[in-house]
Amino acid sequence: MTLRVSRIGSSDEPGLVLSALGENDLPMIRRWLAEPHVARVWAAPEDGVAEIASHLSQAHVAPYLIVEDEQPAGYIQLYHANPDEFWSAHDLPRETYGLDLFIGLPELTGRGLGTRAIRLAVRYLSALPEAARLHVDPSPDNAAAICAYGKAGFVPVGEIETPDGRSLYMILDPRRGILGPSP
Repeated sequence: MTLRVSRIGSSDEPGLVLSALGENDLPMIRRWLAEPHVARVWAAPEDGVAEIASHLSQAHVAPYLIVEDEQPAGYIQLYHANPDEFWSAHDLPRETYGLDLFIGLPELTGRGLGTRAIRLAVRYLSALPEAARLHVDPSPDNAAAICAYGKAGFVPVGEIETPDGRSLYMILDPRRGILGPSP
């Protein structure tokens, strides 16, 4: 199993898939990055879309669209943390994987879509035989993200400093599977 595939889905989540991001999707990503609810926690649209575009050619990052009922609804990136410049300086278990996401439009937030997409990604990453840890690092001020990650089984460990600022480091042991209450 590899990090980058064309589509991730599950019979447990009918109607929801993670579909590999393509260059043609970047204008939509730019529009989503300009939405106020996304802009407060992600990079400015031009910087953010440039970073996401660079992920199209990076081996350790796999960018996807969150697609609900065949409609693009958000963005999620899965990444292998160990080769990442920032994470390689930390004492992580060998084969730590992470994810970041946002829901694109405000009318799609608050419906549990983020938690469902996270669970789909967790199922996929947990199936990687080498996966030793899954982690996320939302801003401590991003209550919606922390709640969604918690519902998907991530447990807060403590605050850390990242290149994006202060973050809440949260982990999930892939051998234990998806934990936490349903949304």
